[in-house]
Amino acid sequence: MSDTGAHSQDGGNGLNQTVKTPEPNPDQQLATEQLQANGPGTPGHFASFDWEEFEARYTKALVDADGHEQELMKQFDELVKYFNVWSSASSAHDSERAVKRLQTRQRFVNLSEQTMAQREQHMTEVLRAFQSALALLSQS
Repeated sequence: MSDTGAHSQDGGNGLNQTVKTPEPNPDQQLATEQLQANGPGTPGHFASFDWEEFEARYTKALVDADGHEQELMKQFDELVKYFNVWSSASSAHDSERAVKRLQTRQRFVNLSEQTMAQREQHMTEVLRAFQSALALLSQS
């Protein structure tokens, strides 16, 4: 008897995939039955596992992952440099605009002050003219 459980796995791409446990082939079942028949209480012979080869593959996978991470860090550093250039250019542009706005406001205030001074002078002259006219009328 075999267990054919379905497992949902995420392969890192955000898509769920259903993976089914494969059915044992008939040759494997026959070999397993023969091994069980050979020894009533023995599970059979396990093949030796090459731990050194496993450690070498594991170390190589870590080195590859570290190399990939270093490459990503280099790319990130380059993007940060571009962002800093863009940010400083934007800041400099905004500063230039702020200075121009200030200069425009100063010109407006200066022109308004000049206009007010001219009006004040004109009103003073009109007042003197009325005072002179009133003095002439009062003398006659």
